[in-house]
Amino acid sequence: METDLPGLQDQPLAIAIASPQAAVEAVRRQLLALLDDCDGFDCERLRWRLHTAECAADFWLLREPIHQALVRQHCLPEAARRLDGLKPAFRRVLPEALVALA
Repeated sequence: METDLPGLQDQPLAIAIASPQAAVEAVRRQLLALLDDCDGFDCERLRWRLHTAECAADFWLLREPIHQALVRQHCLPEAARRLDGLKPAFRRVLPEALVALA
């Protein structure tokens, strides 16, 4: 895909997205809650990554590892149900076009 902006294709995730801090913290709490009934090293590592994430984009990038952990702990439909429930929260902190891709 070609763009008229030099360097844009080299760094597609280097987009500065300003989100209200309270909304970002709400997403963090909701993502952590998804893992409340999960255990094991992978889940502990994900909790640590969620606690150290600095912005909404970091949370967005953790969706797939969280999904995989939920599938291992529960099942595919339950993992999908839990993550789909977070779309409204992500819509408050990320561009709608990005959330629509999920």
